[in-house]
Amino acid sequence: MRATAISVCILILAGCGESTDGSAGSTGAATGTTTGDAATTEPGTTAELPTTGAPDTGSTAADTEPPGTSSGSESTTAETGETGTTGGAFDCDAVSAGPFAPTLLLSGFQGSEDLAFDGQGGLVLKRGGEIVIVRADQSETVLAQGLAQAYGTRYLADGRLLVALPGAGDVIAYDAQGQPGVFVAGLTSPNGIYPDLAGDVWITEFGGSRVLRVGADLTTKTIVTGAEASSANGVVYDPQRQLLFYTKYQAGQIQRVVIDGQGEPGAPELVAAVGGAALDGLTLDACGNIYAIDQKNSRLYRARLDGAGAAIGEPALLAEFPSNVANAQFGVGEGFDPHTLYVAGNPGDVYTLVVEFPGAATVTVQ
Repeated sequence: MRATAISVCILILAGCGESTDGSAGSTGAATGTTTGDAATTEPGTTAELPTTGAPDTGSTAADTEPPGTSSGSESTTAETGETGTTGGAFDCDAVSAGPFAPTLLLSGFQGSEDLAFDGQGGLVLKRGGEIVIVRADQSETVLAQGLAQAYGTRYLADGRLLVALPGAGDVIAYDAQGQPGVFVAGLTSPNGIYPDLAGDVWITEFGGSRVLRVGADLTTKTIVTGAEASSANGVVYDPQRQLLFYTKYQAGQIQRVVIDGQGEPGAPELVAAVGGAALDGLTLDACGNIYAIDQKNSRLYRARLDGAGAAIGEPALLAEFPSNVANAQFGVGEGFDPHTLYVAGNPGDVYTLVVEFPGAATVTVQ
């Protein structure tokens, strides 16, 4: 594999999704219901901006094992090559076959279709109408209350938390005090959110069949639209390869788009497909491989990618989960392991899965 030098610090990635009862997702009214291990949360048509609540610092999450003890908040550089690593960090060619058994970490966070790390020791989840920040010792702070049906959640470097509200058609931004403001309005079922290192935010519209880029000045550019973006869901941008990746949920596909030096997109290209899957959230590791959640079947796949972003072989099944899952993120921040994927879904369970490589560098609160 090509030699690379990768900064492994910081993390928050993309993708959120539509839950399913075993069939392909749709864009009907929001229900927010859960049946057995599979949740049903189709995008709706109406929602209110949430009200905020006072922080609650005394409550504790489910009584389960705490996350790992390593911190992802410090910058680390690892060089990888054909013969292994220098610095002993990780070897991009040392790939295990899988599948592996996940570990249940937390329960009781119903509606946590997505999750986000702030890089300061907090993991953001959703519990009913609350946005909850959970720390590695499982202590909690309630950031806000009265939240409607929500999908993607990601932090900006300035400390605001972006949340996609499919029913309202808005992406809102919570400040550190839990006060909301509209970030982007007038969307059709916004879903996945990915802030990149350059200050842009990539957003998918599940019901609108679009992938968008929102600049630091809040100007919006359509990157993909129409059939090529049908049921667009998870989204992540790789600045090293200048590639945007997104999932087509109903087709079970991962697509890529080359973004040129002027920020202009090329034509979408198929990276990988999983038969019978409904692919939801996406994330990248520090070796440039991509991970996708099959929300329909509660599975996690990894597609190994080459330097051009093309798949090396078929996607590999890494894990199957006892309850429904929609998104996965690598740990970052005090008490959260950068070699561990934290996986969440609508029924309220959060799982961990240790993998060979840490996550790619992403935005955290500065």
